[in-house]
Amino acid sequence: MLSDEIGFCPRCGVEVVDRQAYGRVRRVCPGCDYVHFRATSSAAVAVVVHEGRVLLIRRAIQPYRGAWGFPGGFQEHGESLEETAVRETLEETGLRVEVERVLHVAHTRDDPRKIVNAVSFLARPAETCGRAIADGLRAADDASEARFFLLAELPGEIAFESSRAVLDALQRAFPDGEPR
Repeated sequence: MLSDEIGFCPRCGVEVVDRQAYGRVRRVCPGCDYVHFRATSSAAVAVVVHEGRVLLIRRAIQPYRGAWGFPGGFQEHGESLEETAVRETLEETGLRVEVERVLHVAHTRDDPRKIVNAVSFLARPAETCGRAIADGLRAADDASEARFFLLAELPGEIAFESSRAVLDALQRAFPDGEPR
């Protein structure tokens, strides 16, 4: 059984079984006919670009502990994806950001915890005090470090295929490092 599957019915407590339902094999309760629909998770990241540099965090947790990636994470119940990107960036870096637009959407399978629909948002610092933005970063939550990098001088190990795709697209689209 996978981590997001159930063993017992959440309605009546009877042990569920695998049975054909709605076109595929699903976990079904033989007591009350409850059908468990597994859901792909949603995640959001903030691609924060400031003065030609992109904000990355070094991951302090698995998967990809020690690799660099964008601040972001899983969407909480009742939260929009934009709110997820803003919250995760604040939690992981101490930086308040404003979302500008969607940059990239990916259906990812390289996270061993779950399959994810990941949305990358172009974001900018909410504060506009220049140098103080980079100086005020503080890694926290599941990040061990937070830094701005020139697109031409990115660190070697980037976590998640979708993050690598976004960075490649940024380098091609904005060779001077600053999206418009």
